[in-house]
Amino acid sequence: MKWLSVFALVLLAACSGTRALQASKNVPYATLEQTVQPGSSTREQVRAALGDSTAIRFDSGNEVWMYNYPAAAGAQGEYVILFGGDGVVQKVRSGEVYRVPK
Repeated sequence: MKWLSVFALVLLAACSGTRALQASKNVPYATLEQTVQPGSSTREQVRAALGDSTAIRFDSGNEVWMYNYPAAAGAQGEYVILFGGDGVVQKVRSGEVYRVPK
């Protein structure tokens, strides 16, 4: 019975991760890089320039927003933005996350 519960949780986690990637908005990398400046860009500025995308909100007031961008050779990249409780970009992370089947 315990094994079945663990399997169900793993299955749910896998589905939610896939849904988050599919829901992320696709934006050119150069636009992301020009728009998002850690320490100065705000939520409102990012939303106005890039539109809404996948967002995860924390009780602390921090938020993580995720955007996708087309990368080389059919790959898809992920651009993750961390906003502090004050609404200002704290950090960004980007990288190739998966390849799109042809």
